[in-house]
Amino acid sequence: MHITDTHLFAKDNDVLLGINTNASFCSVINEIKQQPCDFDLIVATGDFVQDGSEAAYYRFTHEIKQFAIPCVWLPGNHDVYDTMKSVFEKQNMPERKVILCGEKWLIVMLNSQVPGKAYGLLGDNELAFLTETLNQYPSRHVMLFLHHHPVLSNCCWLDQHCLKNRVEFGNLVAQYQNIKSIAWGHIHQNFESTWQQCKVFSTPSTCVQFKPSCHEFSLANDSPGWRIIELYPNGIVDSTVHCLNENAFIPDMTVNGY
Repeated sequence: MHITDTHLFAKDNDVLLGINTNASFCSVINEIKQQPCDFDLIVATGDFVQDGSEAAYYRFTHEIKQFAIPCVWLPGNHDVYDTMKSVFEKQNMPERKVILCGEKWLIVMLNSQVPGKAYGLLGDNELAFLTETLNQYPSRHVMLFLHHHPVLSNCCWLDQHCLKNRVEFGNLVAQYQNIKSIAWGHIHQNFESTWQQCKVFSTPSTCVQFKPSCHEFSLANDSPGWRIIELYPNGIVDSTVHCLNENAFIPDMTVNGY
C-alpha cells in the first residue's frame, strides 16, 4: 500500500486549503480497513505533517499502526526530518532504506529532501547509496520510491519543485535493467507513465488534490486517495489508485496559492 502527503496537524480542527487533513486521513485508513486485500507492506512517501509538530507525527503512527504490518517511510519537503525520525523510532517504525520482498524483489527508499526548499535533489551520497545497493542485488527486480517527481507532471507551477537532478538520476536508472518501477508523491495527483525502461507513477494525497495539466496553481475536487501495488515474481508491476467512495472533503477553490 502506497500512501503519501497526509499533511497532518497537531490540532484536530486545523485545515489545509479548506480540508481537515486529520479527518481525511482517518477516513482513508477506515476505508482501506474495509477492503478484503491483505497487505505485506505500507510505503509512505513524505509530507506527513503540515505544522512540523511532534504531535502530528504521533498522530500518523497511531493511525497507521492499526494495520499491524511494517511501514517504511521517507521525508518530504514539509517534514522536519529529525523530529519525524525520533517519533517514528519511538513508535517502532525505524528508518529502513533497503527492503527485501520475498525472493525476487528489492525496494529502495530515497531521500530527496532539501531542507528549507520545496524542490528535491538526490545528493551525491544518496546516488552513491543507490548505486551500491543496486550492485549488491543484481538478480532482484527493483522498485524505487522518493518524494519528489523525477518526471515532469505537465503542471508548470509544480514542475518548478521537481527533482532538480532528474537527468542525472535518469541516466543512473537507465544503466540498470532490473529497475522495474519508480513511485513518488509530492504532486497530489495520479500520474502514470513510462520513463527509461520503468513504469512510473505518483499517488494521490490522502487530503487535497492538485488539478493536472495546469500552468498556475489549481485545486481539484478529486477524493483523497491511495495506491495498491502488486509485485510479481517475473518483474511485472501492477497498481491501482483507490479513492474515498463518498468524498466529504471539498477544498476551498478560492485559494490561489500553496
